[in-house]
Amino acid sequence: MSTQIDHQERIRTWFHPVRIKIVGLLRARGPMTQTELARAVDANTASARYHVLRLVRAGFVEHAGTRPGPKAITEKLFRHVQQAPSMEPLTFSTKHGSAKDLEMRKLTLDSVTEVHRVGARIIEREPERFFGINTQQITTTPEKLRALRDALKATLTGFMAGLEAPKVDEAVESVYLCINFYPHSSPA
Repeated sequence: MSTQIDHQERIRTWFHPVRIKIVGLLRARGPMTQTELARAVDANTASARYHVLRLVRAGFVEHAGTRPGPKAITEKLFRHVQQAPSMEPLTFSTKHGSAKDLEMRKLTLDSVTEVHRVGARIIEREPERFFGINTQQITTTPEKLRALRDALKATLTGFMAGLEAPKVDEAVESVYLCINFYPHSSPA
């Protein structure tokens, strides 16, 4: 039973890497406990519970019953909620410079910060899983930056289209690929 919240609150709830990951896990694996989710997203149980409850309130996740757990504890299960077609879709296209645009930019930066935090914890424990990072400062015109952005998007889209689904017994790695264009100097 979720309390009705407005569209902006749903966007703020959804736009968090841990919550996106939780919903993805529940979609892929089916019902899970908050302890299982905590392990899967590399968070502590209290943090996972907080995120799950935010998702429940926003209507993305719901309770899916209980099951016996260790030491005679009853564990709550949670599952992904298929979004009804009548539900207002989450859209992120906004007018540049508007209040909504600035809010989405802040949420994006918060999301990237969380990705880096989790990634750093994984790298400390399993350095062999780190694929690398590259930071490059570029000085060019806005038109050429747009062309670079478009070329990178086309390259990534082509790469993704050429990927085959991994075989059932094949080891896989899921990574975040962050390509960010941030101004380096203050405007004149």
